Amino acid sequence: MSKYKLNVSRDVDTDEPGVYILNLPAGFKFNHDPFVTEHVRGYDSMRELREEIKWAVVPCVCAECQHAK
Repeated sequence: MSKYKLNVSRDVDTDEPGVYILNLPAGFKFNHDPFVTEHVRGYDSMRELREEIKWAVVPCVCAECQHAK
């Protein structure tokens, strides 16, 4: 399986100052809860976002990701 590589222009939205929304591409999810497939998460800073993706993003094989490929 491949490892997630951040692409800020594709994956990060900023709706208001100090709010960063990471929208993971198909094939990746956050590993916080094994019973929940989470593909989007908000952060208070780019530093927080960059630090968390080092350990929190894992490959995903949910139906939504498989359909998008």
